[in-house]
Amino acid sequence: MDDVARSCPHCTDPDGQPCYPAYGLAPHAHQVTNGCLVMAEPIFEPRGTWPSHFVEDPEAPGHGTWFCPFCGAGNPEAS
Repeated sequence: MDDVARSCPHCTDPDGQPCYPAYGLAPHAHQVTNGCLVMAEPIFEPRGTWPSHFVEDPEAPGHGTWFCPFCGAGNPEAS
């Protein structure tokens, strides 16, 4: 089943197109110094705290696929 058919109201844009999957960084933070965001290397959250709607890319640690936490659209592990 494709992602358009699996999408829900939580994960579609105003035109009804799915917003997932989205590839990007794992949950992270950046350093703030004197009220300014320092755009250096991100500080990754511990893997055990990552949400269930993120799947890490085995070929690119710290990166991966985000999918809809409500309906699962975009989940790379779904069959």
